Amino acid sequence: MIINYKFSTYNLSYYHIFLVLGLTIVMVSIFFQNPSFSQLTNDSQDLQTTKTNVSEIFVLPFNDTNNDRRNPVEYVFDEPKANNWIISIYNNLSYYNNNDSKTIIKIKEAPPSEKFIELMLFGDQSKRFIASVNTNDTGYMRMYENNQNGWSTDGPVTISHANVQGLSVTNGKRIVLDKLGLNGFDVGAIDVYGKDESSMPNSTYGGSIQFEVLSGNLSESILYYMPLVMIVGVGGTVIFLLFWKKRN
Repeated sequence: MIINYKFSTYNLSYYHIFLVLGLTIVMVSIFFQNPSFSQLTNDSQDLQTTKTNVSEIFVLPFNDTNNDRRNPVEYVFDEPKANNWIISIYNNLSYYNNNDSKTIIKIKEAPPSEKFIELMLFGDQSKRFIASVNTNDTGYMRMYENNQNGWSTDGPVTISHANVQGLSVTNGKRIVLDKLGLNGFDVGAIDVYGKDESSMPNSTYGGSIQFEVLSGNLSESILYYMPLVMIVGVGGTVIFLLFWKKRN
C-alpha cells in the first residue's frame, strides 16, 4: 500500500508540474501581447490582430485568398516596418488540384514607392514556388523559381531583410534567396490574392494563412525568446522530476 501511495503521488506531481508549466507559458504570452485592430481593405470589418512593440500577427481565412489580382486583400500596417524585419508565413490552405491554384503574396513599400517583393505558392501537386522583386531601378525581376516541390509546410516560408544582410527568402525547408541588396525596404502593406482574373475558378476551399511579422529590435519580443523559454521550462521540469524520483 505504501508503494502504491508513493507511485500515485509521483504521477500526480508529474501532471501538476506540466499543467503549471503550460499555463505559465500561456499567461506570459498573453501578458506580452496587445490585441488591437489594423485596417484590412476589401472587407466590411476591421481585422483583429495581435501586436506587441515589435511583433504583429494576423490570419486570413481561405476565402480571402480567392480574390483576383485587381482586388487583392490588402493588410496595411499602422506604421511601416523599417529595414530590419522578418515575415513568417504559415500556409495552412487547402487547394483545388488544378494548375492555376495558387496564393500570391505581395509585400509592398508605402506609396509612392513602387518597390515590392512577390511570392507565388502554387497549391497543386507541383508545389511550384517563385520569388520576384520589383524596384524603381530594375523593374520586375524573377529571382528564384522551382517548378517541383518548391515550397513546404514543414516550416514557415520566411522573408527577412536587414540593413547589412539584405533580403533573404526560405521555402519552408531551406534558404532559396540570400543577401539580395534592395537599398533598404520598409514594409507598408501585404497584398494577398489567388486568381489572375475574376472569371477564373477559386484556388482554395479551406484552411487559413497566418502572417507573423517581427521588426525593429527583435530581442524585445516575447516571440523571439519563446523557443528558449520552452527549452528551459521543459529541461527544468525533467531535472526536477528526476530529483523527485530519486528522493522517493
